[in-house]
Amino acid sequence: MTAARQPAYPEAPRQPPGTRETPQPRREKPARGRHGVSRGDRTSAARARAWARRWYLRDVLVAWVAARVVVGAALALTRFIADSASEDGGVTLATTDLLGWDAGWYLTIAEHGYDGAGDESRRFFPLLPLLVRLFTALPGAGGHAGAVLLVLVNLIAVAFALVLVGVARAEGFDDDTTRRVIWIGALAPPAFVLVMGYAEALAGLLAAAVLFGARTRRWEIAIVAGLLGGLCRPLGLLLAVPVAIEAARGLRLPLLGRLGPAGAPGPPTPLLPPGAPGAPDASAPPTTGGGQAGGRPAGGGGRELAGRLGALVAPLAGAGIYLLWSASAHGDGLAPLTMQRDAARHGSSANPLSTIIDAARGATSGELGTALHVPWLVLAVLALVVMFRWLPVSYPVWSTLVLLAIVTGSNLDSSERYLYGAFPFLLVAALATARREVWTFVITVSAAAMTVYATLAFTLSYVP
Repeated sequence: MTAARQPAYPEAPRQPPGTRETPQPRREKPARGRHGVSRGDRTSAARARAWARRWYLRDVLVAWVAARVVVGAALALTRFIADSASEDGGVTLATTDLLGWDAGWYLTIAEHGYDGAGDESRRFFPLLPLLVRLFTALPGAGGHAGAVLLVLVNLIAVAFALVLVGVARAEGFDDDTTRRVIWIGALAPPAFVLVMGYAEALAGLLAAAVLFGARTRRWEIAIVAGLLGGLCRPLGLLLAVPVAIEAARGLRLPLLGRLGPAGAPGPPTPLLPPGAPGAPDASAPPTTGGGQAGGRPAGGGGRELAGRLGALVAPLAGAGIYLLWSASAHGDGLAPLTMQRDAARHGSSANPLSTIIDAARGATSGELGTALHVPWLVLAVLALVVMFRWLPVSYPVWSTLVLLAIVTGSNLDSSERYLYGAFPFLLVAALATARREVWTFVITVSAAAMTVYATLAFTLSYVP
């Protein structure tokens, strides 16, 4: 009996039914088309285009550019106002730029370390300064820490938008809603800080990655992003709560069944408000937990349980690393958290209702900047009500904790920026603006408000 003759080359893997089989070029001489482009190159280009469409890359980049045009216009307007005041009235108007406010702290820490930046600098968590220091070590980047910081955070803003796309796709958003998530994320009024040297883009990226990993049962993503999120911002500690909710799904323990099943593979259930285009029929049986995130099947094995536990502990471990360093180097491990209680920063604990009423009175007492916080806080409360109806419970619970962290302080400065960091508010905004005329109005007003807020921040009239 003669042995079966082996083929000269391994057989190409079979394609799934209903898909076109990819041509395999010869190894000796790749087949080329009319313009000298190989079939393999055409296949790679097709895959790249498919990836770009899948992740809405064109929309992400166009929205990213639009946001930078808006902030650039605000910066130009600030300089025009300052020059006009100086020429006409001889008044020197104090202004700042993309490296002002908290960006200056991050830059100083990156250049001189916490000791060189002063004791107050420890309230800024270390991840962003560490990244800046890492990239300034590259050839040609030394001595340009400011430029490195701005380039880094603006590139991270692209990654943040892409992860938001991943979250929207995992939760079953349709194309139009996903695009609205991209645009409202780029042109929301507080989003001008993503153009400055702030940590918002990095913190938002990590928070979205944590929830994406937990909702799709990709625990390794949630672990890495959670660890880095704890090193990025004090509010990163709160990421342990939504992770705990998602980790508890599917466990056979009392009361946990009310959380709904864990994320499962397959096409996700459309998650749209009633009456919106593409929304499921109201008479159909409701889905548990507001839709299922496509991802890995839930299991009860040791590896699965270890992933859940690791994702739960990761944000606490990330923050703990920095607090332990603070204790070792300065003898006060909790200082990065307690410093925020100073009256000039977040302030001491206070009655939320009294804080909001006092802020509203600022409209009649000459403190307009303080009064501007109130409408956004009211809007956030309304959005939370909607969020509990439309999104899985881990999203509104986390967003509620962020809101409580804001309103329980006596100082509401930077409230809008902190609310923006709770990205589920962006998801609600995209879901609630399904009507074309509503969306057109909202995104136009949002871009205009972004210009105003950025101009006020650059003229030191508003604390971003």
